[in-house]
Amino acid sequence: MEVFFLFLLALVVGSLTTLYWIPEPDLGRGYFQLHALIILGLLGLATAVYFLHPFEPFGDRSDLGTTGLVGGLLAAFVYYGAVWRERWRAARWPLTLALVGAATSYLVAGYQLVPTATPLPYRQLLLFVSLAGAALMLGWSLDTMLLGHWYLISPKLTFRHLVMFCSVLLGIVVFRHLAVAASVIAAASVDPMVEPHPWRALVSFGGHGIFFWFRLIWGLVMPLLLALMALHCARQHSNQSATGILYVLVMGSIIGELTGFYLTLSTGVPM
Repeated sequence: MEVFFLFLLALVVGSLTTLYWIPEPDLGRGYFQLHALIILGLLGLATAVYFLHPFEPFGDRSDLGTTGLVGGLLAAFVYYGAVWRERWRAARWPLTLALVGAATSYLVAGYQLVPTATPLPYRQLLLFVSLAGAALMLGWSLDTMLLGHWYLISPKLTFRHLVMFCSVLLGIVVFRHLAVAASVIAAASVDPMVEPHPWRALVSFGGHGIFFWFRLIWGLVMPLLLALMALHCARQHSNQSATGILYVLVMGSIIGELTGFYLTLSTGVPM
């Protein structure tokens, strides 16, 4: 349940970060209304999991985590209302509050849930980079795919937006590669006499090795190739091809980040 909870919050945070970069009149109310509903659904599900399932994801920071989660949900409701009324300038305030609340809850849960029994240098920094990368990867892959689909609804929409989103997504995938590489290098640098050793726990098939290699192939290598292909299609104004590629990339991102959260919570190495 901890993995699912972190996944929901990461997807919310990542999706919220995408809503600042396109002028609202270019896409119209429907696009932002769809995103607001998705965010409300995910935050509502995360809130239900938190209050109905017997676990404490926020540990001794329960007040801060709960306030962020509930505050983010309430702000998302206000954002949906502002989008419905097309109050674009006013909508930025609840959007930002929802992002701050959800991000606070996400980071508190991440730092409280990840075990520290396995020694790892720079764990706090690596964990922050990993949590941020996971959120961006999930949110931007999903919303870039939805943007590509939106060209079927608004065929006159400029391709500048899709090219920009695909470019940012490619950068995020590269950043995710670097973040995982940094964690792997840190794990390998630990004294080999230390037990439990983070490197062996991570890559050994006697530990979690099968999930590690699965995470690399499905969650990193495949999204990198697909992001390059999607950007090429967007530059060629082939939104249908780009959208089809992005559908597969979204699935790879979801599988990869779920596996990454599992590895992080199982081994203490941010993945």
